[in-house]
Amino acid sequence: MQKQFRIIMAGVLLAAPFAATVYAVYWLGSSLDRLGKQAIMNFWPGVEKLHGLGIVVVIVCVYLLGLLTHLWLFRWALGHVERVITRLPGVKTIYESVRDLLKLFGPSGAEGKMGRVVECTFPGTSVTALGILTNDRPVGTADGTDRVAVYVPLGYMLGGPVLFVPRQNVREVDMPVETALKLSATAQVGADALLSASKHRMARRRHDTADPE
Repeated sequence: MQKQFRIIMAGVLLAAPFAATVYAVYWLGSSLDRLGKQAIMNFWPGVEKLHGLGIVVVIVCVYLLGLLTHLWLFRWALGHVERVITRLPGVKTIYESVRDLLKLFGPSGAEGKMGRVVECTFPGTSVTALGILTNDRPVGTADGTDRVAVYVPLGYMLGGPVLFVPRQNVREVDMPVETALKLSATAQVGADALLSASKHRMARRRHDTADPE
């Protein structure tokens, strides 16, 4: 009986990641497809029969928005829209929270050293934690100590505390933010393979940046 149970568990461990990935991709693709089709439904009757076209529409729209961010006039207009949004109670909190969170995953972090992966040492101990530097000049530190704000994600769950750590106890780690979040989310299970893939992507990214041709 134990042998059969181990065989079943081996099958579950093999099938579960694939099933979860397929479901997540299907859900995301279906949502984007519906969103894109709803945007052009008034101009193209019968578009709901063309599966996948909505995803193409969403990708094209996002790409065009990215191109528009290089235009001064668009950035000027966007600044005015942001000022209006940030004056609306409730809406301001949602907008700024999402915007600042996404900045951590930008190509160069939020601002300067913001959004960088760091290793912070707890004072008086040899214990360290992997975190993300979110603010170089945090608000709320009243003791006058030079501190930085570090978000420490928790394993196997969403969320985590934001710690005010003395600047000298923080050491920058050459690692993308998404890799640090994956390592924390999985409690370092499979860390070797994850770090190897991350280093390969970073090396390829540096090569592409150095040699754009």
